[in-house]
Amino acid sequence: MRGFMIAADRSGSGKTTVTRALMLLLKNAGCTVVPYKAGPDYIDPMYHEQITGVRGHNLDTFFTDKEKTRQLFARDFEDVPENSPVRDRIAVVEGVMGLYDGLGGFQPQGSSYDLAAALQMPIVLCVNARGAAETLLASISGILSFDKADLIHGIFLNEVSDSFYPILARRIEDYTGIPVLGHLPKNDSLHVESRHLGLFMPLDQDSTTQNQLLLEEISKRCEAERLFNITEMNDIMYQKPRRRLHGLVKIAIACDEAFSFFYRENEMALADAGAKIVYFSPIHDKTIPEGACGLIFPGGYPERYAEQLAQNTSMLSSIRAAIKSGIPVLAECGGFMYLHDSIDGKGPLVGALEGDCINTGRSVRFGYLKAADKGHFFIRDGEEIRGHEFHYYDVKDPGADAIVKKAASGESRYEGFCGNEGFVSFMHFYYPSCPSFVAHFIDEALVYGRKVQKQL
Repeated sequence: MRGFMIAADRSGSGKTTVTRALMLLLKNAGCTVVPYKAGPDYIDPMYHEQITGVRGHNLDTFFTDKEKTRQLFARDFEDVPENSPVRDRIAVVEGVMGLYDGLGGFQPQGSSYDLAAALQMPIVLCVNARGAAETLLASISGILSFDKADLIHGIFLNEVSDSFYPILARRIEDYTGIPVLGHLPKNDSLHVESRHLGLFMPLDQDSTTQNQLLLEEISKRCEAERLFNITEMNDIMYQKPRRRLHGLVKIAIACDEAFSFFYRENEMALADAGAKIVYFSPIHDKTIPEGACGLIFPGGYPERYAEQLAQNTSMLSSIRAAIKSGIPVLAECGGFMYLHDSIDGKGPLVGALEGDCINTGRSVRFGYLKAADKGHFFIRDGEEIRGHEFHYYDVKDPGADAIVKKAASGESRYEGFCGNEGFVSFMHFYYPSCPSFVAHFIDEALVYGRKVQKQL
C-alpha cells in the first residue's frame, strides 16, 4: 500500500495548489491516485476528483476513532475503477490547517498529524518559502521537533524562485536530513480563489486550463519517482462490515449545482444499511424519483440558485406531497434552508418549515459538533452523531429538537427539527460516526415504503 499526506505549517501555505500539482504529476506518471481530504471539507475533494477521476473522500479523527478511521481509509482505497491495478494505486491526503492544529486549535484530535499517525502515513511538509531563508530552517526544525512518530519524510517548497530553490533545498537537506522533493514558484494564475464558505468550486472557473498549466509547472520541478520512493506504508486490511441486502429501499439524494456537499462516506454508510441510492435535481427535474422512500437534502449553495429552485414548481409540489405523506427526510445546512419558505426573500420554496433564511453577512457558527435528538428517535440514548457547521445564514426559528454541543468548548444548545420521520438542521452530518442514525433512517424508509404499497 502506498500513500502520503501533504500538510503545511499553517493555512495559506498553498497546500491545496501543491496537492493538486502532485496529484497531476502522479496521474500523468500512470498512477491511480485515490484522493482524500483531512477534515470537513466539500470543495477540495471536487478538485481532487476532477484531477484523478476518483471520488474524493473525507477522513477525520474527530468524526471517527482510530480503528474506524483506518477501516474507512482501507475501504476508500478500494473505491476506484475496477481496472485499476493495486500496484499502481497511491493514496494522496490533503491536510487541513497547520499540521498539528486540531480540535480547538490545540488538541490533537481532528488534526492532520493525528490522522497521519492513525494511518502511519508518510507526510510531505509543504512550506511557503517566500521571503525567507535561514529563518525557514528554524521553522522547519520546530515542526520536526513535534513529529514524535517520525512521519515527515519529505519537504516541498512553495513560492520560491527557480534560481534560489537549489540553494535553499541543499541547506534544508544538510540541516534536517530530509529530502526536499520539489518546488513551485509564485504564480497567481495557479491560485484558486476563495469565497465565504471555502474555495470557488471547479465549475466556477476554468480549472481544466489551470490544471494543464499546473502540470507543466510541476513536471519541470518535481520528479514523480522521488515522490513515489517515500510513499510506502504498511497495508491496512479492510474488514467488510455486516450489511443488509443491497438496495432494500430507494433513497433519493438531491444533487446538482445547488446541492453538492455530501460525503462519499455517507453514501457508503447508506448502502451498508440497505439503501439503493438515486440522485435528483431540485433545479432541473420535474419530480422526485419514482418509488423513493426517503429524501436527503445535502448542503450546498441554494442561495445562488433560489430563483431557479422557486421556478421549478412541479418539483416543489412533488416534494411537498411526499413530505405531507410522511416520507422520511434528512436535511443539512443548504438543504435545511431549501425546506423553508424562502431564502433572502426569494421563493416560495418548499415551505415545510416556516421562515425566510437570511444572510447575516458574517459567520453565524463554525466548528465541530456532537448532536443527539432529545426524544432519541434517530439516535439511541447515550450515542451521538458528529459533524460540523459553517454557515452565514440564519432563520428566526432554527428548531429545538436536538441537543447540539460544541466539541471544543462543550457549550450546548437546542436546535433542529427531528422526530421519527426526519432530522433536519444547519448541522452537516458525518454518518459513519453514528451507525444507529443511518439505521433508523433506513428503517423508517422501509416502513414508509410498505405503507405506500398498501395504499396502492
